[in-house]
Amino acid sequence: MKESTFKKVAVLGTGVMGSQIAAHLANAGIPSLAFDISQEVAEKGIQAAARLKPAPFFDPRAVSLITPCNYQEHLPLLQEVDWVIEAVVERLDIKQAIFQKITPHLRPEAIISSNTSGLSLKDMSAVMPETYRRRFLVTHFFNPPRYMHLLEIVPSEHTDPEVVQAVVTFCENVLGKGIVYAKDTPNFIANRIGVYGMMLTLQLASEMGLSVEEVDALTGPVLGRPKSATFRTADVVGLDTLAHVARTAYEKCTHDEEREVFRIPDFLQQMIDKGMTGQKAGAGFYRKEGKQIFALDLKTMEYRPAQKPDFEALKQVKRLPRTADRIRALAAAEDRAGRFVWEMLARTLIYSAHRIPEIADDIVNVDNAMRWGFGWEFGPFQTWDILGLADSLARMKKEGKTVPEWVEKAAASETPAFYTSSTGTRYFFDLKSGSHQPVVYPPRVIHLDLEQEKRPVRARSENASLVDLGDGVLCLAFHHAHQPAMNPIDPDMLQLAAQAVEIIQKEGVKGLLITHQAQNFSVGANLAMVAKLCQEQRWSDIDRLSKQFQDIGQALKYAPFPVVSAPFNMTLGGGYEIAAAANRIVASAELYAGLVEVGVGLIPGGGGTLRLLLNWMQLLAPRKPGPFPPVQKAFETIAYAKVSSSAVEARKLGLLMPEDRHVMNPDHLIYEGKQEVLRMAEGYQPPEPQKEIYLPGEGGRLVIESSLEDMLKAGQISEYDLHIGSQLAYVLTGGDKASPAQPVHEQYLLDLEREVFVSLCQQPKTQERILHMLKTGKPLRN
Repeated sequence: MKESTFKKVAVLGTGVMGSQIAAHLANAGIPSLAFDISQEVAEKGIQAAARLKPAPFFDPRAVSLITPCNYQEHLPLLQEVDWVIEAVVERLDIKQAIFQKITPHLRPEAIISSNTSGLSLKDMSAVMPETYRRRFLVTHFFNPPRYMHLLEIVPSEHTDPEVVQAVVTFCENVLGKGIVYAKDTPNFIANRIGVYGMMLTLQLASEMGLSVEEVDALTGPVLGRPKSATFRTADVVGLDTLAHVARTAYEKCTHDEEREVFRIPDFLQQMIDKGMTGQKAGAGFYRKEGKQIFALDLKTMEYRPAQKPDFEALKQVKRLPRTADRIRALAAAEDRAGRFVWEMLARTLIYSAHRIPEIADDIVNVDNAMRWGFGWEFGPFQTWDILGLADSLARMKKEGKTVPEWVEKAAASETPAFYTSSTGTRYFFDLKSGSHQPVVYPPRVIHLDLEQEKRPVRARSENASLVDLGDGVLCLAFHHAHQPAMNPIDPDMLQLAAQAVEIIQKEGVKGLLITHQAQNFSVGANLAMVAKLCQEQRWSDIDRLSKQFQDIGQALKYAPFPVVSAPFNMTLGGGYEIAAAANRIVASAELYAGLVEVGVGLIPGGGGTLRLLLNWMQLLAPRKPGPFPPVQKAFETIAYAKVSSSAVEARKLGLLMPEDRHVMNPDHLIYEGKQEVLRMAEGYQPPEPQKEIYLPGEGGRLVIESSLEDMLKAGQISEYDLHIGSQLAYVLTGGDKASPAQPVHEQYLLDLEREVFVSLCQQPKTQERILHMLKTGKPLRN
């Protein structure tokens, strides 16, 4: 069975998970039947999903792909579906009853799966006919399904391997999921280890006298984990839900050596009994009153104003830009913070090691589950390697901790680490063979670090590299030395882009891909550098930087070879300008793009106004609207600092063009981008700069300014917002030269953009906005 045979899916249950799974199927263009106990419940469930935040849909209109159904009238419609996903309440009797109800109506080749988070596959399938037992498995999506990459696949001994492969292929390539293979054990992989880690953290906080705020400061981004850390995550998930998952492990994992950690602590039970179940109840470990945040004192069980933690070790490690360095430094610190982090990490790592082969066959599945399901930058065994396997093992043994024998074998191996790589192949320590074995990646997954082992890097600077992907494709990859998660655009990145153009032209390489594998594509130009130049009044240097950015964009756009960009996640300001300079964009479905410079008192300064204006001119050309409507569309996107919530919305904003496309699986982005370069390279004819661009000129500018003045009178914008908007309108309408009868060329518009960009940098209010953004991360309305 191939992925293309999954034409329609049925989802049983329209609660929080079922409705969002149906929504994500719709995101992928797959129609579904969404069943519930009545038509009203089914319809309300889908309607509720459309209102959820963060939005489950790329585009709200995709809800039309979901057909609400009920079990009384619509069971015969199941004949139409290829796959049934059960997502009803977590009760075995109800699930079994549902399976008995639906199986008579299914086609023989249909696949059934359960989204259970903890019930036994064996128990659920006991009531099924033998035919469907071979076509039954667990597909455990994580909440929210659109945003959480993980999908745990749990087959039984009866499940046909071809069925498993069909589901895996479809979920990887169509739904964009990261697949891990789990065993039929309570809570599978991610929840077993993740909830252990959370319950252990609660226990250690109580034992070591750490506050809620202190724990969250030590277990969040500093360790490469989500901002919500531990206690905020518990509030978001729901304390009752956390307790339910922990209780499942406690009751069912009777031979677990750490079983007592899953016992619900008294303070947590008290909170649940009082209805303090977290965010949904308005009170949990945190409570918000107006704008003030209160935290629960675990000793007194009373709320008090949240306080900023004061750990010297934390202050020191926050200066380190890379997560791995922070983990090492914090675990080695000798203060309370260091002791807590070491104890939490050490016990979690040992617990993870004890779970193999119980919950998974290897460390790769465990690490991927924690990265994709709990948002950890590094899985347990990757973290152990960061700490140093031999050194950390020695410390654990010195402290009397019991480590599995196989971990000691890994430490004593020729390469004393869980992971190693050589000549482009990554190896992991395999428990079964007692040796390092190759990690097998899906065919569409490319890792840049491994590509650099296969072939020499063609050029490198502090913040970027030109990587050879083979087959005549080079990749310009960003890796900012000081802000690796954000990748602000620095001059050396632009210089390497220029160097890439020279190398490709000289050597006859087929084309260039611009992408990488950090957390975000780029959040924009290096604002700290711009602020420094402003403070020193180095206006000519700012002009030169803007000109360099613009020139590189033009060189990429009109190069004699195809340039493809593959942006993902935050692609803002200068980050979008680099991406839009390509001839084609292959974007991640999760694309948060926009030209947001007005938030710091500027307009785009690297060609962004020209790119967006030309996009809208091309998009609206079939309607022959005249010169003003494209200007108006571009103005609205830039002036209101609109940011797409997905690649689908980016199209609506004119940030992506019809020939651009998006990729559901972020792990496939480099592969798909490379394939696009190769396709375009066949008989490639580069575009030419436009020499006759018709713009509305002064008349169009006055229309926009009149609208801005109305907004000022209504109190919607400030005087300085009006000034920035007027300057942006001046550029987009063509300055003093353009009119409906007098065209201008691209370079004129770039010069105009740069002139306004530099003049705004000289304004005190722009400088105030820049400094405020750098200090607080929020825009200033002055």
